[in-house]
Amino acid sequence: MAEPTESVRAERPGSDVLKQLWALLAPYKTRIIGLSVLVSTSAALGTIGPQFVRVAFDVVIPSGSPRSFAMLGGAFAGFYLVRAAFGYAAMFLSYAFTQQIISDIRMRAYGRLLKLPVTRFTEERSGSLASRVVNDVNALEGMIQAGATRLAGQAFSILVISAILLVMNWKLALVNLVIVPILAGITRHYQEPLRQMSRGVRKRVGEMTAISSEAISNIQVVKSFAGERVEVDRFGEENESYVQLNLERRKDVGMMEATITLTAEYGIGALILVGGWMAVGGTLTIGELAAFLMYQRQLQGPVMSVMFFNNQLQAGMAALERVGDLLHAEPEREGDAAVRPDGELEFERVTFTYPGADRPALADLSFDVKPGSTAALVGPSGAGKTSVTKLISRLYDPQSGRILLGGRDVRSYTLDALRRAVAIVPQEPTLFSGSVKENIRYASPEADDEQVVRAAELANAHGFVSELPDGYDTEIGERGVKLSGGQKQRLAIARAILREASVVILDEATSALDSESEAVIQDALDGLFSERAGVTSLVIAHRLSTIDGADEILVLDEGRLVESGTHHQLMSREGLYRSLRELQFREDALSGAG
Repeated sequence: MAEPTESVRAERPGSDVLKQLWALLAPYKTRIIGLSVLVSTSAALGTIGPQFVRVAFDVVIPSGSPRSFAMLGGAFAGFYLVRAAFGYAAMFLSYAFTQQIISDIRMRAYGRLLKLPVTRFTEERSGSLASRVVNDVNALEGMIQAGATRLAGQAFSILVISAILLVMNWKLALVNLVIVPILAGITRHYQEPLRQMSRGVRKRVGEMTAISSEAISNIQVVKSFAGERVEVDRFGEENESYVQLNLERRKDVGMMEATITLTAEYGIGALILVGGWMAVGGTLTIGELAAFLMYQRQLQGPVMSVMFFNNQLQAGMAALERVGDLLHAEPEREGDAAVRPDGELEFERVTFTYPGADRPALADLSFDVKPGSTAALVGPSGAGKTSVTKLISRLYDPQSGRILLGGRDVRSYTLDALRRAVAIVPQEPTLFSGSVKENIRYASPEADDEQVVRAAELANAHGFVSELPDGYDTEIGERGVKLSGGQKQRLAIARAILREASVVILDEATSALDSESEAVIQDALDGLFSERAGVTSLVIAHRLSTIDGADEILVLDEGRLVESGTHHQLMSREGLYRSLRELQFREDALSGAG
């Protein structure tokens, strides 16, 4: 699936990206200045080195004095020891600083990722979004380390060395005025092609991450359909595109670096010829020429580093565009009421259409569920039952109408307050890699071990958990692969019990289980309802026989409420509920006869 912001990024000028980079670095400007001073000091010390050569050739060696040789040797040793200490401090502190920035950006990006609306996850694959948090943030490291600290030292070196060269011999220094503009022109020529290819590389990395994550998360389906070859081929296509783009990018980088290096070497050659001619004429000493050439080498280092930084800059800017899209993405909207809602659940003429869908999932839907009562939602597949549950917890918002909880629009609550008041037991429970205890406690991280065990007992899970190798500390594997369907469901119910929610939603919680397991789960659900008096429950039922005792049954068809009442009231009518019940009875009879 194409990334929704790709065309926008392609048109975005580079200056906007540089503004984003500055916005990321602005909170650290004091440390950046301090590190820049340290790096610049280390660079300034480096400019003293050639003077030892000049003094040695023009003063110490001609004098032949042992004392002069000893003083030069001592000064040389002491100077380079101090320079090494400054260089090490500048290197380590700038690296540590970069790691802190990258860590902070990664945490901000991950926090924003989790706050994105559900619609964003339908527009872009989760693996591609995860790639923005990990791979793209990591790609910023080289640019930030070079740009935030090293570049300042290199720029300082260029200025200091240029000034020294002008003071030593301004005529010879003019040779650089020819070389430097050529180097700048070469760098500018390759800037846009490198950025375009870097964008393509970042996109391919995101696609490879998305494809591999998708296959791994659905590995049982892949293996069941012998789809390994299909997945390898899909990954291989993206991998080949990634390799080709990288080769094209490396070709341009190599050409740019080779041209810059060649131009710089020609500059050295020009200095040797011009400087040698000046030495022959007596306007330049051998020591000055040697020192000048050493300074020129020193000057070429930071100049070429600045030029080569263009490669890191373009790769980093391409990554920054993707990270910036995430950091500036609109999060879920929420209200400011931080109180946890409790009380009556009401739908008032709610109409909702999924993004990109042709027809509404819910149309002008109205109903209410009294506090402490149980309402069941039934209807054919696609009637809108699950859509109701998604709107209650605000995974989506309706296009028109209102949903009220405790007499207030659910949009007026903070998302944390609202979602803490709603516990969902889905048809396919989602468990995380970790221990049994950690999965139950996910609903309430502050709960102690006693509360976890109590929730497991009420959910009819304590018995099987106690028989596991390490009890509540047993690792259950990714998505709970080490547990049966019924065991996973009981842990999901225990998690809902620990939540102490005002509204409990059971989304076909027993439909995938056999009769024996269903009875166990039903006992667990009884435990859930007995724990909190007054809890409002909404049950989506696949097996209609499980909702006979519901206070009210709401019958949906094509997103509309077509019937409501108790089981006995609905069975006395010639409506959809009675038709569905009789159809299921015949199917069960045929299944039993078979």
